[in-house]
Amino acid sequence: MSTKINDTIHLKNFIDAVNKADNSRQKTITIDIEHGKRVRNALTNLLLIMTELQNQPSPAQSKQDVNMDGGNF
Repeated sequence: MSTKINDTIHLKNFIDAVNKADNSRQKTITIDIEHGKRVRNALTNLLLIMTELQNQPSPAQSKQDVNMDGGNF
């Protein structure tokens, strides 16, 4: 199973726990340290991917040549 899928599962479980607590109007949630580490690692991986994507030049930034034909009047 790929790391991205594992990250998604851990984040989904965390979001579900927060939503469940919110819906039952709880003031706090508790997660064990292993789940906390998995969420931390998932967020770190996502932030690294986003940073890499931001540092890549976008196709709009690359130089493009435009030629126009004036046509016959």
